[in-house]
Formats: sequence, C-alpha cells, structure tokens
Amino acid sequence: MKSLCLYIVILATLIKSIASFSCEDIYLDSKKTLYKAISQKKVENEIKYSYGTEYNTWYIDPCSSVENEPKDYTKEKCPDNSRVCLVKTIEFNDEKKRKVIDIIGYAVSTPVQDPFIRQGNYTLYFEGEKESNYSAEINFSCAGDEKSNPDIELDANKKKVKVFWKGICVTDNKTEPIKDDDGKDNNNKKSGGHFIIRFILIIIICYFIIGMCYNYFVLNKNGLDIIPHIDILISVFGPIFDKISDLFGRRDYRPILQ
Repeated sequence: MKSLCLYIVILATLIKSIASFSCEDIYLDSKKTLYKAISQKKVENEIKYSYGTEYNTWYIDPCSSVENEPKDYTKEKCPDNSRVCLVKTIEFNDEKKRKVIDIIGYAVSTPVQDPFIRQGNYTLYFEGEKESNYSAEINFSCAGDEKSNPDIELDANKKKVKVFWKGICVTDNKTEPIKDDDGKDNNNKKSGGHFIIRFILIIIICYFIIGMCYNYFVLNKNGLDIIPHIDILISVFGPIFDKISDLFGRRDYRPILQ
C-alpha cells in the first residue's frame, strides 16, 4: 500500500511540474512574455454611505502571489499563494483611517496550462481559497487597451469571480515568439506537436521512475537491477553500444612497437 501511494505521488508531481502554468513560458503577439507584459493590478471601487465610505479593493496578479497585500496593514493580509484577493475596508466620516472589514482570497495555487488558445484569447482557471471556497477565472483578451484596469465580475451564487484582462493577445504557439503573421499556422501545428512529445516523455519518465521504485522498495533489487526490464534493454541496446564502441575504439588506432 505504501509503495502504491509513493507511485501516485511521484506521478502527480511529474505531471504537475511539466504541465504547470508559468507566465515566463507564455508569449504574446508583441513577442513579450506574459510575465513582462503584465504587473500587479489594484482595482478599487467606492460605496458612499451617510456614515462613511466603503472601499472594495481588488489585488490581481496571475504571475505571482499578492499575499503581502495590503501593504498599509501589518496583520491583515491576503491569503497565502492567492493571485486574486478582495480587501474590504471602511472609513467613517469622523475618522481618517480605514478599518479592514473582510479579506477574501479567490485564486489560490497554480493553474494547469491549457495547450489550446482560441483566437488569441487565453483563460486561466484557479481553485478557490479554503475559507472562501470561491473559484476564479482570469481571461486575457486581444480587444481593449493593455494599460487599462481589468474588469471584474463576482457571482455570489456560483461562487466564482471572473477577471477580464484587456489588450493581452497570446500567440497561437504560446511557447515561443512568432516571427511574422505568415508563420502563425505553422507555429500552431508545432504547438500541438510539442504537446504530444511532452506527453510521451511524461509517460516514459513515469514508467522508469515507477518501475525503479517498485523494484527497489518491493522486490528489494539494487544496482542496475532496479531499472525495469533491464535484461530487455541490454539485449536491445547492448549490441548497438558494442558496435559504436568498437567503431570509435578502432579509429586512429596505432600498434605499440616494442
């Protein structure tokens, strides 16, 4: 049972590390990465009352955590690893300092990277923070001004917040910048090919790691014997290695004269 749990942990870690999202791997039509194109956004709305003003302040950063916000307060902070966070504060008419009413985290952890992009629009899906239990979507759209603040929609019934980031157009190949418009179709095909190759590599790596763990922990094998099906690998690659060694070993050979 312990060995089975170990295999599952190794498999999940490998898949998550290879297929996880990173802003530095996402390229835009402007040939910049998503990491360089965007920065943390602070969007604030005011609600006026007779006794004071309530402020709803959103901190948004798809590329890094906003857990250090708000900086004006020492104890009240956004949840750890949160990418979208709402801070509610109030300022009474007879006071000059705001008081924190509530802090809610809406996007926690790293999303899985979707290998497909639809007409330059790109969407990230985040799980919600444990206490708020809200999920979040961050949408990047080609339309609009990149310098403008993102639009935010909060659906309390579905427990979901949607962020619409304007003027961010992701390339079709997404993993490398495009050179010109004529190469978009070719880059799109390459993107699908790269995904298939990565998927095959994940399976091969998982096969060897899980097999070695099984041979070591369950069958108590050591040395080269922990490699799964080592006898088959030796029989297949052994003659090839011998021929290569023999070929390079005979090159520039000079007999030793006594």
